[in-house]
Amino acid sequence: MISNAARCLMLVLAAVSFSLTQVRADVTATEGGNKPGFLKRMFGGGGSKETPPPTPTPAEVKEAPKAKSASSESREKITIKPKGTVSKSSSGSSKGSSKKSGSTETAKKSTPEKAAAPALPEKKSEPVKPEEIEKKMANLPGQSKAGDGEFGTDDDDKQTAATKPATPEPAPAPVTPTEALPTNTKNTGWQVVKVGGRDYVTGESINSFYRFSSYKVDGKHVWLRSNNLILKASIGSQEVLINNIKFIMSFPVLESNGGALFSRLDLCKLIDPVLRPTYITDAEPFDTIVLDAGHGGHDAGARGVYGYEKDFALKMSHVVKDALQKKGFKVVLSRPVDSFVTLSGRVAVANATPRSIFISLHFNSGGSAATGIETFALTPQGSSASLERGGGFNYNGLTGNSHDSANIALATAVHAMVISRFKFVDRGIKRAQWSVLTGCKRPGILFEGGFVTNGNECRLIASDTYRTSVASAIADAVVNYRTALRGAMTKQR
Repeated sequence: MISNAARCLMLVLAAVSFSLTQVRADVTATEGGNKPGFLKRMFGGGGSKETPPPTPTPAEVKEAPKAKSASSESREKITIKPKGTVSKSSSGSSKGSSKKSGSTETAKKSTPEKAAAPALPEKKSEPVKPEEIEKKMANLPGQSKAGDGEFGTDDDDKQTAATKPATPEPAPAPVTPTEALPTNTKNTGWQVVKVGGRDYVTGESINSFYRFSSYKVDGKHVWLRSNNLILKASIGSQEVLINNIKFIMSFPVLESNGGALFSRLDLCKLIDPVLRPTYITDAEPFDTIVLDAGHGGHDAGARGVYGYEKDFALKMSHVVKDALQKKGFKVVLSRPVDSFVTLSGRVAVANATPRSIFISLHFNSGGSAATGIETFALTPQGSSASLERGGGFNYNGLTGNSHDSANIALATAVHAMVISRFKFVDRGIKRAQWSVLTGCKRPGILFEGGFVTNGNECRLIASDTYRTSVASAIADAVVNYRTALRGAMTKQR
């Protein structure tokens, strides 16, 4: 039976770009009048084309180390029933353990897959040639100082073999998860498998709990399908596609006896909040958005083909402000003019603003071929950032982790809306301990709206039409986020 909160949510969600139809589970159910459920609203399209999960290109993600089969490791299978009934079964053991390195993903300097350009009423122009890019950049006076960014660099695409550590950091000891496993009214139990001291749940459990219509492991590819929801993953990879929106999980998917294992942390901190936002317990009512334009003043940020990140971010913040105000929201700007505000100062503005959420606006930098959109939520406790420069392993938890579920839901709403509307390269929803997120007492994200070092993408970023269009998408996404979590927020009053 679907909860009253879920019914209220699904009744108000409107159509976007792809069709969601028949009832399958709490996460996909429709209500009277064929009104769609949460996924259609939150993902803003995303697409549901059933093609095998794409192989990550070097420019987008470093190939995850091949995970050892859980069947070759010491493992203990535990079935947890909602009412506390626990049954165990064990199987043979051998040497070896599944470990995750302190750095889980690093984008490289090479050409990513080509994305369709956004359909904007801009005057057509010829692509910018590489030599023109270098000439324009050479004429720009100065560059942001190393250390002005969150961790001293502006983008992971800048890292090369020469700048990476000679040897990777040792993998941290597994942290015992304390997250309660999801529950529902179907009395579906969870099969928990311990691998290397860390908890994993079986693909069969996920299939049964969320009532997918099919579950299949074909070679390295893992598929969970229903009529309006497709989850794709790959054995040994941290990427998961949910309705073709890319997420970077904390740990790779493992294999066990022909089935897939997902980490308990990823289930609790990513999969469940995205699929069932009405069950989020850290959601709070809000009517105000704190917009943080990255960099400012002497901190120019990334140096782009047509200008500096600080200027583009400031202009974007004002346009997003206008779009949000038209939706009825109050808006506070962390820096309304070209001034320098410390990272702690930005966080202080967010924390001092009641009934608010926080969105930090940035633009990326890298090689001239680097392209695409990515969005960051704070790394959950017990896992690593998705980038080498993203703050490493989060051992003890941070202030912002009190809103882990709301953070990932907000990131999903914004990222999916922009990706589905403009068809940019999807670099994924990632994790990092950016300073503006670690101490934030409100739900918050950091949005990277494209590469200023890519000639064609920077031309769009410098365009008023582009900024207006992206601002509209972000405003719509905030409305979707509030609608999707309305039931959860009501419970918190």
